[in-house]
Amino acid sequence: MRAPSTTPLVVLAIALAACGATQETPRTLAQGEVVAPEAESLPSWLPPYSSAQLELLSPVEHDIDVAAPRVFPDLERFGYSDNRPLLDPRRSIRLAALVQDVLERSPRYYVVGVAPSALANTIAQYGPAPSGEPDPWLVTRRDERGVGELARPSLDGEARRQYEEGLDAYDHGDAAAAAARLRSAVDLGPTVPGFRLGLAEALAKSGDLRGAAAQFEAAIAVDPTLATAHLGLAKVLSMMGKRARAHTEIAEALALHPGYGRALEVADEVVPGAAGDGDVRIPPYRLFLDVDAKGAVHVLAEDGSEAAQAYAGCRAAMRYEPDFRAALFGEPRDTPYGLRVAEEVLCHEAALGAYLAGRARDPDVQPVDDRAEALLDLAAREGLSGFVMYEVLGAQRPERARLAPPAVHDAIVRYVEAVILGPYTAPRPGVVGAATDEP
Repeated sequence: MRAPSTTPLVVLAIALAACGATQETPRTLAQGEVVAPEAESLPSWLPPYSSAQLELLSPVEHDIDVAAPRVFPDLERFGYSDNRPLLDPRRSIRLAALVQDVLERSPRYYVVGVAPSALANTIAQYGPAPSGEPDPWLVTRRDERGVGELARPSLDGEARRQYEEGLDAYDHGDAAAAAARLRSAVDLGPTVPGFRLGLAEALAKSGDLRGAAAQFEAAIAVDPTLATAHLGLAKVLSMMGKRARAHTEIAEALALHPGYGRALEVADEVVPGAAGDGDVRIPPYRLFLDVDAKGAVHVLAEDGSEAAQAYAGCRAAMRYEPDFRAALFGEPRDTPYGLRVAEEVLCHEAALGAYLAGRARDPDVQPVDDRAEALLDLAAREGLSGFVMYEVLGAQRPERARLAPPAVHDAIVRYVEAVILGPYTAPRPGVVGAATDEP
């Protein structure tokens, strides 16, 4: 995809006239001149590409007028966005057309195509792969604006010693001694959720389910964003027959740490009606997005559908067209590229717009796209922020889900309850456990 080399980036006035975008003056290269992307150190978290991925970056044979720099997200920059339903699908169609116009008028050279989802460079787009478990030794602190950050609470030396002795007793099967030591650690460090988690596990193993539940609840009171505590409480509540509350706590655990494997396992085990592994989940789009040695941008979606190609194109425009990004988000042109919920929501809406436009042009040629239809339904009913935070950004940056503002967190919970777990269904009369299924 390419426009004449002398055409500057133009953003449609109907959407961006008031944003004050600056324009870039392209540097025209001499015939045959090759310019590598702007020299910059690669992020330490970027893994080497496989040979198959490197083949996707084979330099183009065309002359490049404006070499695009390689762009990686500044992981310290993250933007949340309130959830909003897509009430007018025509907006998504206009957005898809806007993105197409930006790319066609760009002085940069875009190589658009298809690559298997297995070759997607997800880490290059979103940062390093996350740990499988939440860190129970980090606590969320919020400022007066509600902005959160993860902090490590100070650990009293004697409390830590009691905790470690309690774990040793637990490992040797002495639940009573473990509980005694861990309770001492909690008394010395009541605002350290990790101590309470250890005590709760020991109490559960000894059969004191109510005591364990109380400690999990106390850990949640100290830090409501700790997914481990919500999961532990869900397990204990289920053992107590309180399945409805267990369902709620598992939803919280998953919303606070998207893709939390142990929470999905517990959902399958103890929550009636839970999908667990996501039988009806909407798979995110996978793509390969990077710049070759000559400065051409390679934009390769997992398939050739209108929706997938439009999503990939939108992501490329957000990443490599600083004027477009600056105008869209009302920020200086030299603002470093970071991760945003709004970018992902808009690019999914652009995908839906391209799909709808294709269906309108010729429904016989444009097949029904099940993923696009599911996203359309979700966008109209709820909005896409919950989906984006769980399936896309949260899957790679779960710490950002943990720090999400309350409204964004609620959107993630609603997505989890609607799509990942399914609505809670109480056992039918006569089913074992129905009598103890308390709210």
